[in-house]
Amino acid sequence: MRRTFLLAAFALASAGCPDDLAKRCPPESVPTGHYTITTTVIHDPNECQRTAEADGGPLQPGDDASILTHDPSSTDSILCSGNSDAGPTIYLVVASSSLVRQTPLDAAGAFTFVTTVPQVPSICSCTADLNETISGTFQGGGGSGFSLDADGGLVPQPTGMDGSMLQTLTNPDGGCFCNIPCALNYKLVGNANR
Repeated sequence: MRRTFLLAAFALASAGCPDDLAKRCPPESVPTGHYTITTTVIHDPNECQRTAEADGGPLQPGDDASILTHDPSSTDSILCSGNSDAGPTIYLVVASSSLVRQTPLDAAGAFTFVTTVPQVPSICSCTADLNETISGTFQGGGGSGFSLDADGGLVPQPTGMDGSMLQTLTNPDGGCFCNIPCALNYKLVGNANR
């Protein structure tokens, strides 16, 4: 039996209205482009695997220990940009998550959004601490790269995103029916909705 691992921090199941997403930009920022983010599973040796059934019993013969499907998942998102206390900053707002992720502006287009969320419900029949890193590059900067205009908008608007998302799970209390600590690894592509 194949199961999908669904984390509260980046659940890719629903879409959001771009206007609603823009309202979630931090006050010191402005919307700078709408994107459809698609994630595809990358299987690796540290991948979260079921070690028991949800009732605590052993896996049955023929059961698949994988908790990740191969199917790509998509969701709407928006980038916001502006000057914060930390300097020029890019924010990522995803329709299916209440988190607002942030990264410093890199003129060459590199980004790293790092998020830590304690005690996230998981399919491992326990709560787990989640550490998420979304990293990659924005496309469309051309020879001059990216910068902020006088209003805080990102110039030029990225034409897309190419990167990866790594989620690691830990649970010091035990009681999980997966091989925690473990990881979930995804290829991430963002296409502009213009």
